Amino acid sequence: MKSGAPPVHELSPGAPGGDLVVLAHGLEDSWESWRPLARAFDPRWRVLVLDLPWRPGNDYRWRRQESAAGWLAAGLQRLPRPPDTIVAHSFGANATLELMAAGRSSARAAVLICPLYCPPEQPVTWQVFDRARRTFDRHIRDGLRLRLGQRLRTLDEAVLDGMIAKAIDRIGPAGFLTVFDQFIGSGTLALSTVTTPTLILAGGADPTLSPAAAATLGRDMPRATLLVHEHYDHFCHVRHAVEVAEQATRFVGEVGEVAVRP
Repeated sequence: MKSGAPPVHELSPGAPGGDLVVLAHGLEDSWESWRPLARAFDPRWRVLVLDLPWRPGNDYRWRRQESAAGWLAAGLQRLPRPPDTIVAHSFGANATLELMAAGRSSARAAVLICPLYCPPEQPVTWQVFDRARRTFDRHIRDGLRLRLGQRLRTLDEAVLDGMIAKAIDRIGPAGFLTVFDQFIGSGTLALSTVTTPTLILAGGADPTLSPAAAATLGRDMPRATLLVHEHYDHFCHVRHAVEVAEQATRFVGEVGEVAVRP
């Protein structure tokens, strides 16, 4: 096992014989952001979450040691057994996609929430770069506001703006380029080799994954199911935890039914 592998936390003990589900968070996001979704999952599931090195406040030195997929693989090795399902968000979803495309995932199913995807035919221009930079800032802002929770109500707007600016400055070019590299690299993945049944959740209010890009991603994965909801934004797994949990539970159940058919 890789030295310094990501810690694992249990959010739900599940029931004897229940599925093992592992969660992988996005960039500058915390493993604790999964709590609302985990509470809404099938109570029979044992839910474990990885505390990945791209957590809030990291210095991005981890990317010099190993790829995001490599870190995810190291975290999966710490589980008591291979997971039945991987549920991953944003940057974590891309790490999962990379792992599956390389044939390094033994999970029975995957749920990718708002992955970053650049269709192969999409030219990478300065305009694309600038748009990605603006979207990155928006996600950092929205993510920070979500993590503040109820404290947000007591903060002066100027103080909040200062906190957001400091967060963006602290993350710096290293954080943005980490995401952008993952974004443009997604178009080179061997998606046609991914045989894991995969639910892709996207939102009309998420500028990261347009409906057209989501359709391309779903088309190029032979066992993908794509659901696009107009009211979902990039953090739909938090804002609409019950809805997302219901869709994930239904999908995993259908995959299980297909697996046991004679």
